[in-house]
Amino acid sequence: MKRGGRKPPMRSKRDRQISIVFEDSDMLVASKPSGLLSVPIPKMQSANLLEALNEELSVHNEKAITVHRIDRFTSGLVVFAKNSLAHKNLVKQFLSHTPKRTYLSLVRGVIPEDDGELIHYMKKISTGFRNIVVPPDDPEGAMARLTFKVLERHAETSLVQINLDTGLKNQIRVQFAEYGHPLVGDRHYAPAEIEEEMIDRQALHSWKLELIHPKNGKTMEFEADLPSDLRRVIQFYKAKK
Repeated sequence: MKRGGRKPPMRSKRDRQISIVFEDSDMLVASKPSGLLSVPIPKMQSANLLEALNEELSVHNEKAITVHRIDRFTSGLVVFAKNSLAHKNLVKQFLSHTPKRTYLSLVRGVIPEDDGELIHYMKKISTGFRNIVVPPDDPEGAMARLTFKVLERHAETSLVQINLDTGLKNQIRVQFAEYGHPLVGDRHYAPAEIEEEMIDRQALHSWKLELIHPKNGKTMEFEADLPSDLRRVIQFYKAKK
């Protein structure tokens, strides 16, 4: 049965809620639900995580300041600063790629390697608002690098842990599509995924994060629980023969 013939898979009410994983006077780490923008987009009125947090923080005369973002239909950890000094420090960390950013994803096909590294050169194009892979000598190309480890192999899919070394737009989605193992549910970079019925978004979760606290210099580690739609699709393919 084609995707259009069924209602989208349901997510629990809990999966649609913002969860605060950590907060102090300098920074805030939230777990973003899938479908919510990280930050506002010009000329769009869609709900977003930044404005939702600031609505709550304004009661205490505080505000969240954007440090980085994740895709709208990716769930999981996002970091915000709460003052200018913390913002400067955290942005510097992300620009230098020092935070350890770990994602969990279900990809199409069985990856034979236990682990690996993907390096591509990518550039943004206006058509379809996406990144594409280009030759290394393309002057508009930027290097994208990630490493991965296969956690489980199923009959039709692989569950992978991914560590980002760079942080380009849609990087994981583009690189795994180029690698021949697109993310389950990612119709934008793998049109055949429109047939996927177990999840209505790319199966990608910002799972773990390690960074240096901007004020006290301590190493901080955070983790976001997997939402029910991702757990469900993993279990479905794990059980499939």
